[in-house]
Amino acid sequence: MLVRNFNIEDLTSVVELWNKNTKNYKPFTNDTFVNHVLKHPDFKNEGFFVLEHEKKVIGFALGLVREYEKNMENKPGYMPILLISEEYRRQGYAKLLLQSVEEYIKSVGKTKVQVGYRSTLNFPWYIPNTDKHDHAGAPGAFVNSDLYLFLINNEYVVVDHQDAFHLDLPKYEMPEKVVKKIESNEKDGYVIETYKEGYHYGLDEFYESINDEAFSRVIKYNLSLANPNPFLVISEKGRVLGWTGAMYTEESGRAHFDGIAISPEVRGRGLGQALWCSLGKYSKEHGSKFMTFFTGRTNHARYIYLKSGFKIIQSFAIMEKEI
Repeated sequence: MLVRNFNIEDLTSVVELWNKNTKNYKPFTNDTFVNHVLKHPDFKNEGFFVLEHEKKVIGFALGLVREYEKNMENKPGYMPILLISEEYRRQGYAKLLLQSVEEYIKSVGKTKVQVGYRSTLNFPWYIPNTDKHDHAGAPGAFVNSDLYLFLINNEYVVVDHQDAFHLDLPKYEMPEKVVKKIESNEKDGYVIETYKEGYHYGLDEFYESINDEAFSRVIKYNLSLANPNPFLVISEKGRVLGWTGAMYTEESGRAHFDGIAISPEVRGRGLGQALWCSLGKYSKEHGSKFMTFFTGRTNHARYIYLKSGFKIIQSFAIMEKEI
């Protein structure tokens, strides 16, 4: 067995190995693998390893350090991929790849390895028991998968769980309780409607009230486009008090989802669930087939999602090891 760095001549073997030995992930072509992995801004070839047996690639793994986190002592290195051909599993060979990744991450000054979405190099996967409903990236190791059990047995610990949610839009109907809640809020002057430039105002105050830089950045980016995507807002006579993110249908039929945010001023009125359900209704009416997203188990908004019709369809583990 030989562990060595990847070279471009390995590309076809690596892609074929991925497509043959992954059960839940979307397949790659050579071109899409290059664009997704090799052209990722934090990719370094010295962190990409292949396992070779009798001149045949039977496994590969990638270690990655985010460039902006390189000098941050509290930030880990990441392992977005570790895959070995099924016929060579449980024979100690995967550990050779794991050790190579850990040694690489340690060599660039990191003391911890994490398997999880914060690497920003995540892999699209299919929702079980659907017609190829997909999500843009798995946020960790599939719970109880071969990878999950392998990492547990090699001193990795679970530090967080993320649950994936799914909504089949053709079957979706807004709950009657939510319809009544929307009507009640409208009587008090709080309306859910599509954002209109020139009428709606107060975005700067909204950014400050939600105190979430990521959401604020996403809103600003969408509005900076030549043709911004529509989005829903909670409005009080034009004053923005809630937001759904850009709304459009992705190529797979998935309703694009950035998130929702609500000003503390109107929390406790049921508007969070109403906004969620309005997003589902809009997406269904505009041709989307499904919605997917993931969130942590400590996020209390998950109960809003469940009451809105979403189902938890997969759990993922964020895993770490001190090295």
